[in-house]
Amino acid sequence: MNLLLIDSTKTQLVVALAVDGKITVTKTCDEQRQHDKNINPLIRELGVKKFDAVAVVAGPGSWTGIRVGLAVAKAFAYAQKIPLVALENEINVDEAMRKLQSGDTVSPFAIKPLYNGEFVVHTKA
Repeated sequence: MNLLLIDSTKTQLVVALAVDGKITVTKTCDEQRQHDKNINPLIRELGVKKFDAVAVVAGPGSWTGIRVGLAVAKAFAYAQKIPLVALENEINVDEAMRKLQSGDTVSPFAIKPLYNGEFVVHTKA
């Protein structure tokens, strides 16, 4: 299973590829406030065109950072007809695999304030 992992909630943009539950490639970019222009090139650098699932960190983090990661994750999930899972706080392959196996996939619909100018994806009705 090829799993795309995205964390755009922090200053450093991180994308990773996990194959069969283990991270094999990680790409990062430290260019602040440029996640929107750097995320797709970083994903291309992973060297995979087809993923089996996508996991995205849902916050806490900046409003724009969350929106960038979430938009790209949802686009991959929709275009490739693959499951999407939301991760809490950081990239965690074990959490992603557990959620995928249990069917805890989401279609996040709202970003809500958390604290101190940070936001989080609200995945429950």
